[in-house]
Amino acid sequence: MDEPIDHHFLPVFYLSRWADEANGHVTRLQRMPTGIVKAKRIVPKGTGFEPRLYEMSGRPPGEAQAMETQFMSKLDTGAAEALTLLEAGLPEQQWTSRPRSAWSRFVLAQMLRSPEDIAQLKSSVREDWSKVLPEIAEIYAARRTADMPATIGEYLSGQSQGETDEWALKIARVLMNHPRIGQMLNDMHWRVLDIPAAAPLLLTSDRPVWTTITLTEPDAFIAMPIGPRKLFLAAPDPGTLARLVANATPERIAARNLLTIQLAVKNVYGTDDSLLGVAQEHLATKRHSSLLEVLAAARGHRVVDPASPNAIFNKDAGH
Repeated sequence: MDEPIDHHFLPVFYLSRWADEANGHVTRLQRMPTGIVKAKRIVPKGTGFEPRLYEMSGRPPGEAQAMETQFMSKLDTGAAEALTLLEAGLPEQQWTSRPRSAWSRFVLAQMLRSPEDIAQLKSSVREDWSKVLPEIAEIYAARRTADMPATIGEYLSGQSQGETDEWALKIARVLMNHPRIGQMLNDMHWRVLDIPAAAPLLLTSDRPVWTTITLTEPDAFIAMPIGPRKLFLAAPDPGTLARLVANATPERIAARNLLTIQLAVKNVYGTDDSLLGVAQEHLATKRHSSLLEVLAAARGHRVVDPASPNAIFNKDAGH
């Protein structure tokens, strides 16, 4: 069988939540090179992907797409099954560890798997990623054999771009399956908020997960649209969830849609083009830095995407 080349960072099962019943299309709002935002009706499989995004260049056929076929595909399949339980309103005490961990892993992955994130990770690895994540250096040291360089820095400096890119994808898998962060998400209280009929339909984007600055502050929470009328919420404090639910007024939902449009990188998705005018004015105007971009800037690495707010640190770092 031909290996998949189009690697979806927004999985088809996820975007399909916004598809109409007539022909299975979602509405994509995207800014063109001319600056005009255009709406396009498109099938979920035809968007939210980048060719060869997770490819391990230089690997033989059958291995080059292993991250997509053996890791991302399984991650998304598990998440799709867990989403069915979420939508069914399964009580927290009835969740088993496997589907709960699958959904936590998916939410975490959505903060790490975009084209901008993968490009950043590859760049940072080439600058010696061990400066950003010391635990990766510990993993290298634990697996190092006598014929390998003494440190991960020495190892990376002697590798070709294809080899360092492969190492970057290995790190991506470690991060998406991070046991400590995953357990933190598992331990949160979860809620699926049903959007009131009087409120506008929810949008999603190429940055679907929104979190507070940290997940340890008193009012910390995570929010992610999982359909036009459903919003996934998670928080360490059940009182925080109660306040979020109580504030789900039509005005707050409209404000959230505006924020979705502002924080997007390139694409916003919905069921129709009713907010095309709003997108024309606001799409990507508050593009936020991803977790990997924040880490890169904090360690003095070049921030690849010039549109990232953290790119301002490139000059200070000598880039």
